[in-house]
Amino acid sequence: MSLHGVTWRVNASALDNMDLLEDSLRWISGDKSTINRSKDKSFHGSEQYSIVAQTQKKKEAIESLKKLGENVLIDILEEGIDKRIDDSKNLHIRLELSKLVAGEISLANKKTISSTVKGKFKIESYPGEDTSEVITKLIENILDNN
Repeated sequence: MSLHGVTWRVNASALDNMDLLEDSLRWISGDKSTINRSKDKSFHGSEQYSIVAQTQKKKEAIESLKKLGENVLIDILEEGIDKRIDDSKNLHIRLELSKLVAGEISLANKKTISSTVKGKFKIESYPGEDTSEVITKLIENILDNN
């Protein structure tokens, strides 16, 4: 019952404070995560950046999941975890960027109009295991130990 790793991603404009965004991603992903910033052009031609924080360490990925906090983890379970898991055994989470840079964690939803941070947790599950059961047990274990 574990994770292989986690990736957090945010898209930003040239006007955004890149250092603040990187610090926020480093906090949520862990101090030992790798941060990469790439520059590109948006569809309309303006500068656009993609900042990605990634770790392939199980312990750090679990710590990142723990940082979501009890309320968010409970919300994820109550909403139905199956709709957040893709065919590649990844758990997808979106957080409100404005809250994250303020040191708060808030799940984004369909009504969220502000920028978001995308999290992708690679679930460690093997043939014969139900991926949603594996991640549910991990989250329940985190909640029980808080």
